[in-house]
Amino acid sequence: MHADSTVNETSPFAGLPAAVGSGNGVLAEERSGLGIARIVARKGQGARLAEIFRSRFGMELPHGPRRVSHEDVGIAGMGPETWLAMCDGAGNGFAESLRPALGDCASVSDQSDAYAILRLTGPRVRAALAKLTPIDIHPRTFPVNSVAQTLCGYVNVMLWRLEDTTRGDPVFELWVAGSLAASLHHAISHSAAEFGFVRQTP
Repeated sequence: MHADSTVNETSPFAGLPAAVGSGNGVLAEERSGLGIARIVARKGQGARLAEIFRSRFGMELPHGPRRVSHEDVGIAGMGPETWLAMCDGAGNGFAESLRPALGDCASVSDQSDAYAILRLTGPRVRAALAKLTPIDIHPRTFPVNSVAQTLCGYVNVMLWRLEDTTRGDPVFELWVAGSLAASLHHAISHSAAEFGFVRQTP
């Protein structure tokens, strides 16, 4: 195990090892600058909200724990009439931009600073995650665009499956409360140590 340069002083992963073990079996990338908004439909407004997303964003609101995306915007079902929307590079302004678009049919809250996020890929990522999470992440049971609230080691996380890489490696994202970033990093880096864990740093 060896340490490399830190991400930056504001990163929740600052000061943590950028590599554990040897090899490139699991590759991690911190997701930063993401605009994240929690959307809750107001009573009786679910159908209207769905129509707004259909017409303005070209997406069907997902029902159940799955994610849909169009261009740089994604949205995932998190519970009854509740969704988490995200936009690459939009930061805290994303939630503010949604409020006039959604009008009085939904409550919108900014969650952009609430999460620490690691995107994981590599040829052994599924093997590393299988040691940490109690859910079955085989592609037949956890296909692309699946979402689950589960454990990673002893840490509560949101687990997302994204499109595979061009090489065919699976891609997952782990979302955790910012205060638990170090615990998440420790869990995944040590689980992946036998395959080689590398976290990209800007």
